[in-house]
Order: sequence, then C-alpha cells, then structure tokens
Amino acid sequence: MAGLAAIGLAASACASGGGSGQAEGEAEDAGGVVNMVMAPDPVWKWLEDQGIKQEMEEAAGIQILTSSSWDEFGVYAGGHADVISAATYEVPDLEEATGDPATVFGAYNTDRSILAVRADNPAQSICDLAGQRIATFTNVSITLIWGMYAKDKCDLDLQAGGGDFELVVTDIQNLASLVARGDADACLCLPDFGIPELSSNQIKPLYDGQSAAQFWAANYAGNSEDVTHPQTNVFVAREAWVERNPDEAQFLIELWDRGIQEWQQHRDEIIAAYPEDFAVRTPEEMAFLQDWLDNRFDWFVPTAFIDDAWVEGETEVFDLMRETGFMGEDVENPSFTTLQPES
Repeated sequence: MAGLAAIGLAASACASGGGSGQAEGEAEDAGGVVNMVMAPDPVWKWLEDQGIKQEMEEAAGIQILTSSSWDEFGVYAGGHADVISAATYEVPDLEEATGDPATVFGAYNTDRSILAVRADNPAQSICDLAGQRIATFTNVSITLIWGMYAKDKCDLDLQAGGGDFELVVTDIQNLASLVARGDADACLCLPDFGIPELSSNQIKPLYDGQSAAQFWAANYAGNSEDVTHPQTNVFVAREAWVERNPDEAQFLIELWDRGIQEWQQHRDEIIAAYPEDFAVRTPEEMAFLQDWLDNRFDWFVPTAFIDDAWVEGETEVFDLMRETGFMGEDVENPSFTTLQPES
C-alpha cells in the first residue's frame, strides 16, 4: 500500500488533466503533455531505447510522460492519470469509481490469460476447481472475465472475499510458481510470466491452453475467427479529456501503433532485449515462448486503431457481463472513440 501511495503521489505531481480537482465532465487542456500510467511493457521500452518515441514526440510537439504500476485501475480512479491501459470489461467499474464517463480510444493486447493447474491436478475445467485456491494478480482485469466464464458455465462465483473458490491475490511474477509448489491449486496466469513452469511441465493449462480470448471466440463471439476480443489493454481516458485533447489522443495511438509495427518486425529482438519482461532465462525458454506466440497465441492486435466493426465485436463482452451479474442490467456500454490513422 505504501508503494502504491508513492506511485499515486508521483503521478499526481505531474498530472495535467487526469481528473483530480476537475469537475465531472470537465478536463484541462493537456498542452501537449499526456500523463499515462501503465504496467511495465517491453514494447514501450523498445520505443524509448531505439529513440523512436523521442523522434515521434519531437515531430509532433507532444510528450508522453509515463508512470509504471500494475494497479492502473487504482491510479486512474484516484484521478492521477490522463490515460491508462486497462481491460475493456473494467471500464464500467472505472466509471462507477470515478463518477465520470470514460471512453476507449485504442487497442493493444488481447486477453492472453490462461487457467493453469499443477501437473498432477485432475481438473479439466474451471468447474472442477470449486472450493480450491486460485491465484491471480488482481480482483479485476482477468479475474472478471474468468469469473464470467465460471458463472456462465458452472454457476459458480469467482470473487474476492467469498464465492465458490478461494481467491489468492499475489504478485503477477509468483502465480505460476505458487501452483508449481502446491501453495495454490490453479492460477489465472499470463503465459509470459509462467514460462519456466509451463516449459518444464510443472503446471499445465486447461482448455488445451486456450487464452481467455480464444475461449471467448470459441464460446461467445459473433465471429469465432476473430481472437482480438476481449482486450486486457485498451487505452482509456475520460471522455472529456479525449474531446478536449484530440491531438494528444491521436498522437498516443499513433505512437502505440508504431510499437505494434515494431513488435511485428522485431519480436525476437524485443524479447531478447527485455527477457525479464517475459520470464525468459535460457535459450530453451526463449524457444518455448517463440513457439507459444507462433503456434498458440500472439496477443498483440494488428493495429492500435479501432474501427466500428472492431467495436461491435468488443462490446459483445458487456452482454455476458449483464447475463452473469458483473454489470447492472441498466448500465450502458462504455463509449468508444474511433480515430483514423493519418495518411
């Protein structure tokens, strides 16, 4: 908590229009500065270390200032950021926490989380884990989407402080190892944070290794071929901020779109440059991750820009949220702002 408070204070000190001190529905002129809070990200590091971010900032006359936190939700809800990356299905809770309408104006990562158990656990699905300890790194984000799946498929409640499972919230880096040691029965893991345990078969993913997005496509999506839904990393800001600062919003998505292009062209170089962000320690683990990305699931979307067709697919998640009680029947879908790449 002390660490989170320090992050919040640091972000607050440089906030230009995050909402702290602003009346509902109002935003300050960003003045060419965007304050963004995000989890540590290797592509962002690559953009900085390759000089791409600085070059694009100088050309646009806009600067992106970042603070790093795994609790983007809390920092945003506290009014200390203009923009955060968050899961689409977190946005209704963000709006409730802040009392301010939010808008999604760009995409980045599809939900890559998997449900994994220890190798000797006979469970075949989340339904078989009732009463068992499930480790996750958050009460929201990926826990929400797997909670919807548990409710819809098994009529079981996956939530903190009660429900039909024992939810263990811990650091994202420890999830897979907790399961491997037997200190948890299962985890909602990100595969890139469980490479050592997955590659050595200490833990095994259920549902044939399907990510939450692949599970969604197979069970709920209007288009089962589209695995870019639901998103764990969309770019979210208060509606008023995007309306007041369209140039800054446009530039941010252009910069992230360049990052996706860099990932597509230099993926293995990025992994090699920042192995700590992928839990990769050996050449064998590097090969395992490359195989996962090539043959199981690459969670990066093709572009950071969103269009109406993509929005239609992404908003389907809110129907399941209402059906499973994770969103009130009378709560409207969050707004989406579609931007166009400059020619």
